[in-house]
Amino acid sequence: MIRSDGKSYEIKTNGEQYGTSNFFKYQGKIYVFTLNDGMQALENVDMETFKTLNSGDYFTQNIALDKNSVYFGNVIIPDLNPNKLEVLGNGYYTDGTNTYFYSPFSEFDKDSSKYIYPYKKMENIKNLKALKDFELFAVDGDNVYYKGEILKNADLNTLKIIDKNNEYFADKENVYYRSKLLPIKNSGKLKIVSSEQGDTFLYDEASGYVFIGDYTFDKEKAPYKVIGNNGTNLYNLIFIGKDGIYYYDSEKKKQLKAGDNIFIGNIEEISPNIFTDDENIYYFSAYSVRSGSRKNLGELLSRNTDIYYLDKKDGWEKVKDIREGSIGSIWKKGNKYYYFNNLGIFNSIDNTVYKISDKETLNYLLSKADDETDDIKSEGLTAINTDYIRDLIKNEKLIVVSGEKKMTITIKYKTDIVDKIFKYSIRIFLVVYFIFIIFKNFRKSRRISNESK
Repeated sequence: MIRSDGKSYEIKTNGEQYGTSNFFKYQGKIYVFTLNDGMQALENVDMETFKTLNSGDYFTQNIALDKNSVYFGNVIIPDLNPNKLEVLGNGYYTDGTNTYFYSPFSEFDKDSSKYIYPYKKMENIKNLKALKDFELFAVDGDNVYYKGEILKNADLNTLKIIDKNNEYFADKENVYYRSKLLPIKNSGKLKIVSSEQGDTFLYDEASGYVFIGDYTFDKEKAPYKVIGNNGTNLYNLIFIGKDGIYYYDSEKKKQLKAGDNIFIGNIEEISPNIFTDDENIYYFSAYSVRSGSRKNLGELLSRNTDIYYLDKKDGWEKVKDIREGSIGSIWKKGNKYYYFNNLGIFNSIDNTVYKISDKETLNYLLSKADDETDDIKSEGLTAINTDYIRDLIKNEKLIVVSGEKKMTITIKYKTDIVDKIFKYSIRIFLVVYFIFIIFKNFRKSRRISNESK
């Protein structure tokens, strides 16, 4: 097996590439680059008639044929006739008898624990055509297909993409995840919600229903109010239902209850990381726990999202957004001013609320809040960007405000460390047990020996 190492580099560098494809001729063999194992040689290939499709797009870069076979990467598709192969577009191929979908995009295969380019044979297909402006879609007059699967009862005339990356679609009545029909009717108020780098959900503002993939949150707890959309200081969105606060555990693959609903009345977001109810202000804060030190991060053990109480709602006033809110915003209560941070944990600024310590810092933040220039050091000044905010925190111009922790959501990750502890625990137990048996037999033999004397 040729892995993604020096050999693969040698073939890509010194081999002869077939057009813009991922196929290479090298030292009398044909290779194709695979995601997991680097360059792989094709089996039983006819060198003289071998060719790639060379259509110039990414859909066909992993497809080739010779007089005997059609290749999807390094896999031979035995029931496609290479002499009659037709490219339909959007990843669909036919020889007039058999039809396949072959994805140009890799996916993680749970069975093999590898990344693959999935393909699927389609049954009972006639007059299949690629659907224009709908990537990976096709129609055959009666049915609409996505990645080779039928979208049941889909209305082609009203079909639209809700979110391409997360594969949500809808027509005038139905809602789909990939090709799966979701248990909801299209209200016209569907939206995608997520934290900055967290899980992505489909949320229906009309019914308050929540979906992640084809998983449905418990409808009996609906309607849910989603809090934390586009948040930067949280790992998990929270969903406030009839009887509590819920979240989605991405490791356990299910909805869990974080606790009872502590909020009073109407809940409203005032910034991506801060929200209010009828009486109080709350904010998110997040941190991760790893097995190593700061220098050697080690394995991820958990990600944690805290909900903090900040203060009573009355008296707080928004003063100004900084860089349209991408950096943060300035707020006021009485004669004190505060910076609400939107840069977040992925910019290594972990806290959410800071007190502005002096008038000079406040005035500068206000004067440059609308300046979109990233570097104005030539004027002897510093732009309001991530580095500038870090410097303000380091120099105690922005001072962390600590609220009262109300709730923590924890996602625990399975790690090699846990496996190692388990394995070593078993080994230690077996060793101790073995020693105990030897000692027990030794004492028994001594007793028998003494009795015989």
